[in-house]
Amino acid sequence: MAKNRKLLLAALLLLAFAAFKLVLLQWWQAQQPQAVAAQCDLTEGCTLPDGSRVRAAAVSTKKPFDIYIEHAPAGTEQVSISFSMKNMDMGFNRYMFERQSSGNWQAVRIRLPICVEGRRDFTADITIGSRTFQTAFTAE
Repeated sequence: MAKNRKLLLAALLLLAFAAFKLVLLQWWQAQQPQAVAAQCDLTEGCTLPDGSRVRAAAVSTKKPFDIYIEHAPAGTEQVSISFSMKNMDMGFNRYMFERQSSGNWQAVRIRLPICVEGRRDFTADITIGSRTFQTAFTAE
């Protein structure tokens, strides 16, 4: 009888832990910034909805490249970019930008994740301060 109580207690504790984990996961997802769609050709450069200008030199899957952000809103503390593909896990690949003396931001030697299927259709999530902009692009 005591063994059954211990098993029941263990099962209840596991269920409580699972419920807590689900609530915590939902809270965390709600805290993540929602991405704003932006039509942007990274190699041509474009202006994002917040007025920032983004441009990259020769976006390629074969060699590293640099990305620049100009005219970021005043008071911007942090800028980052990450890459993904639709229906494919690309792993963690966030690159942080460094503020330049001119006030612009730069990320150097970025390498796109390799797709084992040979696809080159990427999505970039560009986070400037607390806002995230999402744009699709095709790499060379």
